[in-house]
Amino acid sequence: MNATHRQARLIEALLDPGRYPHPVERVERIETHVSTVLLAGEFAYKIKKPVDLGFLDFRTLEQRAFFCAEEVRLNRRLAPDIYLGRIPITGSCEAPVLGGEGAAIEYAVQMRRFPAGALLLDHLERQALPLAVMDQLARLIADFHASAERAPAGSGYGEPKQVAAPIWDSLRDLQVLWGPAKASQLAGLEQWLTTEQTRLEPLFWTRRQDGFVRECHGDLHLRNLVWWDDRLLAFDCLEFDAGLRWTDVMSDLAFTLMDLEHRA
Repeated sequence: MNATHRQARLIEALLDPGRYPHPVERVERIETHVSTVLLAGEFAYKIKKPVDLGFLDFRTLEQRAFFCAEEVRLNRRLAPDIYLGRIPITGSCEAPVLGGEGAAIEYAVQMRRFPAGALLLDHLERQALPLAVMDQLARLIADFHASAERAPAGSGYGEPKQVAAPIWDSLRDLQVLWGPAKASQLAGLEQWLTTEQTRLEPLFWTRRQDGFVRECHGDLHLRNLVWWDDRLLAFDCLEFDAGLRWTDVMSDLAFTLMDLEHRA
């Protein structure tokens, strides 16, 4: 039996409310392409899938354990009340024990649940997002960036080639997607990107040398921001790719601004 089948049996067992060490009436299951989230009582349990998607690799138990711990470490910077810790799952796939003794068969990130409709996107769609929350958001991001760790010397983060790499990857994807039909447009885009990369290279070096490349959030859009009990929290920091997380603070902020502009 492979890891995917074993985990499927484990998830089925964890849909039983009696498997939890706290009151649970019903377990709700949410699937993403990389995780299964189980909503159980006042808590949520996020279990990473044993998948390799190219941009992330969670195939082994050791990898899933590491990235669960990374997710907790990174997200406690912005949402310590939500991210409670990494817990082992012991026992067997048919009779799992959350936080039990003995060898772990899987790991989960334990989180405190927030109310449905608390996402910043939900408030915005209900037209129930006071302008004062934007001031809160600006302070939250500014304070977070001010305290975030600076990129170590020699790491390569924030260097011009590293900044440009995802853009060139996207261009190659467009070339495959669009094909010869849009060859002239792609050629013009490639020329413009080459010119801009050369023009901005000194600025990228200056930003890095001045300490603006830091361990940021990496995915700071409106679905990863919560306004709850008059507090603003950011969650779901990008844990699986350090190259996307260690970035210029301006790039981190741009995620939020682009999302707000898109939905304006």
